Amino acid sequence: MKDYYKILGVSEDASADEIKKAFRKLAVKHHPDRGGDEKQFKEANEAYDTLKNNNKRQEYDTMRKFGSSMGGQGSGFRFTSGQFDEFFGGDFFEEFMSGVGGRGRRYRQRPRQNRDVRLSLTLSIKEVIKASERTLSFRLPSGRDEVVQIKIPAGVQSGVTFRYTNMGDDTDQNLPRGNLLIKVSVLDSDGFTRKQNDLYTDKTIDAFQAMRGCEFTIKDLEDNIVKIRVPAGTQPGSILRVKDKGMPVHESLNIRGNIYIKIHVTIPKLNENQLNKIKDLWCKFL
Repeated sequence: MKDYYKILGVSEDASADEIKKAFRKLAVKHHPDRGGDEKQFKEANEAYDTLKNNNKRQEYDTMRKFGSSMGGQGSGFRFTSGQFDEFFGGDFFEEFMSGVGGRGRRYRQRPRQNRDVRLSLTLSIKEVIKASERTLSFRLPSGRDEVVQIKIPAGVQSGVTFRYTNMGDDTDQNLPRGNLLIKVSVLDSDGFTRKQNDLYTDKTIDAFQAMRGCEFTIKDLEDNIVKIRVPAGTQPGSILRVKDKGMPVHESLNIRGNIYIKIHVTIPKLNENQLNKIKDLWCKFL
């Protein structure tokens, strides 16, 4: 299991403010767009994502404490408390100890709570460029309708799952409610393709513009107009970069990815007479 405290360079009893300051320092130092180490940046981001949240931090500390005695050698924080119960079965330790000390009592697994409810939420990259809230209505297996308010952080990635305790199935009234798990899918939109925190798009110009150089504008995901300058002699397939206009890496730190624009050049179809004129003109410059 990764030592998130060591990665951030803080003590195990560090305050939330100390953890945030440590992450801020590492994020600036290791950010790939600033020539830093991408692996260390991702590790710092992973560590901060866990330790900044009190519930996640408590779960991590618990798994870290017991993981060493259980021989755990995972490459990162994997289990939440709910996942631990789901994997081993509810009341695992209680049942195990009763089986050991009960002189012949058979191990009997019994459910700890009602089932979890799993939903999906599909958003576009334009919808997650800023933090927002969504109201989601759904029906429980028991037939009862439920509503949940979802806080969506800026720059959320596809595959992230939001967990809401005690908002799942409530069919069996003798058991605690299950949890609600909402998995987010983020789709490309508005002419941009997302890769991690960077955005990619294409622009076509003509051969004269590529030779002479030109300017054009694009609209980013926040509807800002961005002016792009194409240098003279730009070749087909060239990539232009617009710094800090991509997806938010971490909203509170105001760090963002970039926009990358691939240039395509159209070559006009000319007849033989036009080609000869261009050839003669070209020879004068050689």
